[in-house]
Amino acid sequence: MTDTKNWFQLRPMYSYIRKQAENQKFLKYLEVGGTFTLVAFFLFFAIMPTMTTISSLIGDIKSKESFISKVNLKIAAIVKAQESYSQVQEKYSVIEESFPSLAQYYNGASNLATIFKESSLNINQINLNLDENTDKKQDSNSQLFKSYQINISGEGQYAAIMDMVKKTINNRRLFDTTNIQLSPTDSTDTSQNGSKNIRVNFSSDLFFLTNNNAKK
Repeated sequence: MTDTKNWFQLRPMYSYIRKQAENQKFLKYLEVGGTFTLVAFFLFFAIMPTMTTISSLIGDIKSKESFISKVNLKIAAIVKAQESYSQVQEKYSVIEESFPSLAQYYNGASNLATIFKESSLNINQINLNLDENTDKKQDSNSQLFKSYQINISGEGQYAAIMDMVKKTINNRRLFDTTNIQLSPTDSTDTSQNGSKNIRVNFSSDLFFLTNNNAKK
């Protein structure tokens, strides 16, 4: 009887202690939960600016990579254009000699005279017709190039005349031979093989660019 009475007397105390323990456990859970909430709150607001900065930096990096790629393409195009220009520059002198940007009357006459001499032909006369003619094939509203005529008369052996014609055809300067006239000479001079010289009248048009096309 005494033990049972003591238990009933201690039961309210036990219940009180138990409730206090449960309250403390709840408070601990509440404290831990609040701590995690505060930590998450501060982490969110602390990380957000960093994340925003990182995102902005990534965007800038992507933009710069795209810009650099475009710049590299343009640089490659410029390098290729410079290489092409260098190749053209190397051939410009050849083109200028073939199709000059100016009439160059003296050079044209000198060129043909040199061909005559190299072919062992004697030059009697050189005439230049400086009345510049536009090409017949071009449009009347757009004069692409002009020409002037050179007439050379000389004499020599038939083989020398054929050599002159061949060199004229293979010459770098652009010629348009309009007339080659052969006739016997009145001279009694003969070559070593006993054949007489032949008189040759040679007419050719020399072309050149007009001033408007030379400036382009």
